[in-house]
Amino acid sequence: MNILLVCACGSSTSLLMQNMKENLSADESNWNIEALSISEAKAKFGLYDYVLMAPQVKFQTNMVKELCKDIPQITIINVPSIDFGRCNGKGVLDLIRNDLKNK
Repeated sequence: MNILLVCACGSSTSLLMQNMKENLSADESNWNIEALSISEAKAKFGLYDYVLMAPQVKFQTNMVKELCKDIPQITIINVPSIDFGRCNGKGVLDLIRNDLKNK
């Protein structure tokens, strides 16, 4: 599983990314989580299964969906502000876990 956290400049998501890595279960230890700025991410969306949009770039979700329309495996999720602000890695991972259960 390849997960990309996207924010305005790539730095604010680093704390959330670290917390997410710390909250991976043993079954999820092979999950790869990275953080990039929106400008860096545009050329790399095809490498990921999940793109998580930070609150400060939520307004660009439709643009990202358009860029990813030909990437069948990708799921785009807006990270809730409360989870982002609290660096709630478990809560963000639960968004992915719940999505996987519903597929």
